[in-house]
Amino acid sequence: MPLPPLTPTLSILIPTYREAENLPLLIPQIAAALSDHPAARGWLWEIIVIDDNSPDDTRQVLDQLAARFPQLHYLIRPHDRGLSSAVLAGIALAHNDFLLVMDADLSHPPEAIPSLLQPLLSGAADFVIGSRYVPGGKTEDWSRFRWLNSVGATLLAKPLVGPIHDPMAGFFAFRRAALCNADPLNPIGYKIGLELIAKTHTPPSRVAEVPITFRNRLHGESKLTLKEQFRYLEHLSRLYDYKFPKGSPRAKFLIAAALGSAACFATLALFNHQQMMPPLSIAAGLLAMIAVTFAFFLRYVRTQRDLLLMKDPFAEFTYISMAEFISGWAFAVATNANVYLQMAIGLLIALLMRYTLRKVFLHDLRGIRGTPKPSATLSLPLSPTQTPAASA
Repeated sequence: MPLPPLTPTLSILIPTYREAENLPLLIPQIAAALSDHPAARGWLWEIIVIDDNSPDDTRQVLDQLAARFPQLHYLIRPHDRGLSSAVLAGIALAHNDFLLVMDADLSHPPEAIPSLLQPLLSGAADFVIGSRYVPGGKTEDWSRFRWLNSVGATLLAKPLVGPIHDPMAGFFAFRRAALCNADPLNPIGYKIGLELIAKTHTPPSRVAEVPITFRNRLHGESKLTLKEQFRYLEHLSRLYDYKFPKGSPRAKFLIAAALGSAACFATLALFNHQQMMPPLSIAAGLLAMIAVTFAFFLRYVRTQRDLLLMKDPFAEFTYISMAEFISGWAFAVATNANVYLQMAIGLLIALLMRYTLRKVFLHDLRGIRGTPKPSATLSLPLSPTQTPAASA
């Protein structure tokens, strides 16, 4: 006799910070969606809220909701911060076969949860996104600036995900078993879905997108600050290094070199306009280039220091910069030519010196040297899969 189909088990992960007003609306809507939808009846499910020690009434609200909904569990994190790490903390606590991540601000429609699970249950997909950008999906009353910001961020992620329309979505579902063979996770910021698609090696053909209407936040303030957008760029940088381990460092080197060269010639033109002596103007130009490089390097060290294998990154940066300045300046002033041609020759020598020394020291322009240190990754001590009692 064929075995009876297994009952689907689902863990819904909701990271929160200052969402005390939205949770009393969201949790009943999730419960109703899973109770009323014909396809979801009989499922075993749990809700795990991971809160970053919100300074509002979130804890009290969760206590009250847990008394009404035995499927609700929560974790208060007194020290850790960040949406991505909150989701990973929830994954580590989850017991069920399928994991679904959604925001607490009611922007993601709870009634779409059964639809997100269907491609996983049927085996048609390994990762499912509640998508704004496929036919049938839409956003609710977005300003042109917000739309352009989202589209721009999506385009930047395209080389990582190919034809996926909405890789930035925070509403997604996947099999818990996919994490067993995932590469180490080290996300920054709030785009954990993008990290999971990349690190679980999910091909675009195995990613399904279910259309949803992305609603505006009902209560509270958006967490999408300018700081978070810079953190997204840092996250993209890490993923590019992961996906393109050879091409990404070279591309970053060229970008920094181009910006540094522009600063170099701008400074040279300024000093030359002031009729400064050529050796002094050339020195100023090279120092401007090094200053631009230092700005790149400083941000990397400040935001991703755990990925550095250099014992003293600033000392190494200083030694390499001194070598490129001295060699570039010496070749430039020794050249009997126009000051701009002298500068071009000196700049070329300086960049060759920089590239050579960074190869010798085995790290690229931003300090990455191969595989990140173990301390820079987030391990997932997954709870053993078990059938939850009473849908809890």
